[in-house]
Amino acid sequence: MRGFAFGAMPKDGLRQRRPTGQSVKRLGGDARSLSLRALLNGNDAPRVLREEIAAIRPPAVDRALATKLTHGTLKMRRALTWSVQRFLHQPFCELERPLQWTLLMGAYQLLYLRIPAHSAVNESVRLARASGHAGTAALANAVLRKLGAQGVKPPAPRPGDTPHVLALHASLPDWIAAHLVDRFGPALAASIASGLNEQPSRALRLSLELLSLASAQKTLTEEGFEIAQSRYGIPECLLVRQFPARGGVSQTWLTSGAAAWQSEQSQWAVQLLDPKVGETVVDVCAGRGVKTAMIAGRLGPTGRIYAIDDDVRKLDELRRAMSRRGLSNVQAVSGDARSAFPASVPVQADAVLVDAPCSALGLLGRRADVRWRKAPQDPARFAQVQRRILAQAATHVRPGGRMLYVTCSTDRREDEDVVDDFLSSSAEWEPITVTLAADGLGVRRVGPYVLTVPGLDGADGFFYASLHRRA
Repeated sequence: MRGFAFGAMPKDGLRQRRPTGQSVKRLGGDARSLSLRALLNGNDAPRVLREEIAAIRPPAVDRALATKLTHGTLKMRRALTWSVQRFLHQPFCELERPLQWTLLMGAYQLLYLRIPAHSAVNESVRLARASGHAGTAALANAVLRKLGAQGVKPPAPRPGDTPHVLALHASLPDWIAAHLVDRFGPALAASIASGLNEQPSRALRLSLELLSLASAQKTLTEEGFEIAQSRYGIPECLLVRQFPARGGVSQTWLTSGAAAWQSEQSQWAVQLLDPKVGETVVDVCAGRGVKTAMIAGRLGPTGRIYAIDDDVRKLDELRRAMSRRGLSNVQAVSGDARSAFPASVPVQADAVLVDAPCSALGLLGRRADVRWRKAPQDPARFAQVQRRILAQAATHVRPGGRMLYVTCSTDRREDEDVVDDFLSSSAEWEPITVTLAADGLGVRRVGPYVLTVPGLDGADGFFYASLHRRA
């Protein structure tokens, strides 16, 4: 049996040549075929799967399984490749791409989903034949039967092991595993890495003027959801701990803007900014307006929010989202936040939210593609952009006003280093120590700032720095 090191594989560890169109056409519309078609697009698999589901409209059970298989296989592909390679007599990267992903998806079912071996193997053989030929089907059958019998996975890290061991076990690039160890210590890093490969938490953000908390709780409970209130004391937030076997949140809520899916850590940014009725707020790097809508709801009709972004398509989505919810207090502004803001943006805002572009290292558990798209130099590169944006945003806060700097990164170069550099050259600004609603929230203090620990109880990793401009 021939071993093969993942690190020696080309680029993403998988054969780069795309499959023929004919092999893809032979795949059906069942959950595993949907997943394989998506995975053949590599890191774009989540996006392609969404498009496939929208076009085919498979049954809910197939949609759920395809999503689980696609995201899980993409996340775990490094560890899965290691496991599959134990039973190959040739380097994994020499296999045809459809067979590579078929083997990885089959291995994921056997090793991490605990799907019965006969089902996982037989369905994988079917896919291998549909996207290849009798020979590929025979190879898939032999490899997966052995893997199912022996259940070989990369070993868990032990005290004193290098980050490489953690990286291979948790299916992370070495540099990300090293970052987690450096930031959180070896023991917590191991818990984080494990949690990143579990299901991320889901949270609803309610528009309380359209849907009361009590009414939403009653409806969800009756539909079979297991729900809980926010650990951070966010009044608009409901955590969804368990979904019913069938059914779902009323689509009317989502299309009308009465509710939206928004992570609890994202909602906490608005809670910490604490927009009040009648205030003027600037939302910098607003994107599609997820946080914008939450802020606008708190400001009421007498308040005003200016949402800035340089992506015209995202701003169009923002405008549509605000229109659906009936929010007339939002002004979308096209502009590059690194430079002087357009003249329409007030310079005496009560509060400014800087939702800075970042490496997204805090979203490794929520987005299956992030760990494979990012590079070691990304945090330092983003930090230079973040410094410019923070400096520009600060010029639009009135004396006595406040600013919240937020990233979904856990890298100190994008977090406290950026804020500390800003404060060292801005005498009129001071940090405000972030107050926590309760202890044991999976939150780490970083001086006066806070960092949510990713992977714990399905959380994302967000950094928050609350700043005050002296009057």
